[in-house]
Amino acid sequence: MFENNSSMKAGEEIFQPVLEIVLQQEEIPASAIVNLLISDGDEIQEINRKYRGVDKKTDVISFPAETPDRSYLGDIIIDIEIADSQKGNHTLEEELRVLFLHGVLHLLGYDHLSARQKTIMESKEKNYLELIKEKG
Repeated sequence: MFENNSSMKAGEEIFQPVLEIVLQQEEIPASAIVNLLISDGDEIQEINRKYRGVDKKTDVISFPAETPDRSYLGDIIIDIEIADSQKGNHTLEEELRVLFLHGVLHLLGYDHLSARQKTIMESKEKNYLELIKEKG
């Protein structure tokens, strides 16, 4: 499911290639589902406070599914205003893809809490971003 609650334009087509590449590379069935919500304003701060105990805005939050079934991976929320403000030399679409990729990797169990985990996750992000660029 894809939902854009923001005032900025962002379509599902931005994210589909990212999901397809990650699912293929991680050997997860292509039918796997990820729910994505694009928000702006204070929505992500409220979610972050309620579910993570952190009362501040963030760019992306992931909620992995609590079932071992790989047909539903979980939920991702991206704040488009933060994405737009931190995009640097990227386009907004590119930054949204980076954040979505980061969120999907969290849904798959990757993290960056330790130096070792961070190295693995960053390596995967770099490799997948290259594949996404190649796919165009």
